[in-house]
Amino acid sequence: MKRLSIFIITLLTVLTAAAQATKFDYIFEEGVRQKLANNYDAAIDLFDYSRQLNPESAAALSELSNLYRYTGNDSLSLAKLEEACRLAPNNYWYRNRLVLLYLENHMSDKALTHAEEMATLFPDKNEILMMLLSLYEEKEDYPNIIKVLEKIELKEGKSEQISMEKFRTYLHMNDEKLAFEEMTSLANEYPNDLRYQVMIGDLTLDAGKKEEALEIYKAVEAKDSTNTSLLLSLTNYYENEGNDSLYQSYLTRLITNPTIDEMTRLRMMAVVVRENLEQKGDSSVVLGLFDKIKDLPTADPTLLELMVSYMVTVKMPPSDIRPHLQHILRIDPENNKARQQLLAYAIEEEDTTGIIAICQPAVDFKSKDAVFYYYLGIAHLQRDEYQQALDVLQASLPCIHQAESTSKTQLLTNTYGLMGDIYHKLGDDDKAFQAYDSCLVYQQSNATVLNNYAYYLSLKKKQLDKAEEMSRKSNELEPDNSTYLDTYAWVLFQLKRYDEAKQYMDKAVEIMKRDEEEISDEIQMHIDKINKKAKKR
Repeated sequence: MKRLSIFIITLLTVLTAAAQATKFDYIFEEGVRQKLANNYDAAIDLFDYSRQLNPESAAALSELSNLYRYTGNDSLSLAKLEEACRLAPNNYWYRNRLVLLYLENHMSDKALTHAEEMATLFPDKNEILMMLLSLYEEKEDYPNIIKVLEKIELKEGKSEQISMEKFRTYLHMNDEKLAFEEMTSLANEYPNDLRYQVMIGDLTLDAGKKEEALEIYKAVEAKDSTNTSLLLSLTNYYENEGNDSLYQSYLTRLITNPTIDEMTRLRMMAVVVRENLEQKGDSSVVLGLFDKIKDLPTADPTLLELMVSYMVTVKMPPSDIRPHLQHILRIDPENNKARQQLLAYAIEEEDTTGIIAICQPAVDFKSKDAVFYYYLGIAHLQRDEYQQALDVLQASLPCIHQAESTSKTQLLTNTYGLMGDIYHKLGDDDKAFQAYDSCLVYQQSNATVLNNYAYYLSLKKKQLDKAEEMSRKSNELEPDNSTYLDTYAWVLFQLKRYDEAKQYMDKAVEIMKRDEEEISDEIQMHIDKINKKAKKR
């Protein structure tokens, strides 16, 4: 501030006494230059000094208000602008800014008072009336909203927008008489727009005059039987009257009306579906409606999804649902819900060809849903297409790691486990063991992987102590699993613990006989070798 004062003093010394009258203009202009250069502190000092030279300068106060606003001093900004408006009450721009500043500082009452004064001072400014309208709407001051709308109407002439605003405001005021008069005036002004005549019918119905309302509706229907507003009103009318046949008739005409917008159609069908499910109604009625609208040129995939969801809920057979799911995918190939539902059916039917046909497109467009990769890999594995299965499962790993699903860990576990099995089938046990290790990082108690890992180690006669530990753990997890018992017996055999091996092998055979399991050639070989060694002892 000291440096600034020196700057001003130096500046003033160049001004002669004869030029005293121009000091204000000089200082003010220098303040503007400093402001434009973003030197706000210097600009504030200069405008403050210009105020000392001319205390009645509203312009200097306005500039100071702006500068304090830039520097975050809202209270001083507001005080300076209020003073500027006091000195220059007829300056529209100062007063307009003051209203906005009041609103920014959540001083709506002061903003409204000031805006009302401006409306008197500047009667030709429509923007003031719009500002007043917004402020009255915020306060729900309906009588004053009507006054402002009438002033706008007087200046601009009658319009649909203003009349509709007045109509809605009268309804808020519970003044049905004036609302009716406004709508009647609007209907007379726009006789070809049947919406207003339908609204008159609605108001008549709200007044309890059912027969008169129906007459109005029927008069509109004679002119245009496809009018959306009319169909909606008649649907509601007959529903409230309990006339189910006419309600269903008009509901069908409304929902199947090609001119209705899709969001409205979707909302209405959602209501129909919900009510049908809640009341356990006849599903054929809802399905009949869907059948009429699903093939409309404007049909939205979301509507088809709603239809499929309803069909699943009411337990329609997959053969009826599948074509609609396929249709959704033709419209929207990346629709996950439809693809997942188709996949669920294919899995249930053990249709590997179908699983591949469903999952492969998702993998091709790099879906972020790893489930498609996983089941595609399994399908290839079931067809003994080991390399294809391995390629798909490897491609799925980045997708799974990036997923935020709660099933992420289980999916990683299953994928690494499958990869281990495939590597073994391809003869690469080193990579198989790496995959199994990765699996066990995410799930140490995966009995299948523990068993397979242990068995393949025993076949190679490698890390038998580790194999014994893993096999024992798998049996602890599933003590009645004959396959796991056989593995443990074979690991013990490789460790030359023949008596223990026979105990577990006998238990495995007992369970297989109990469960009528077939004893494979491989297991028979284990039985023979273990029994032979145990007898020698």
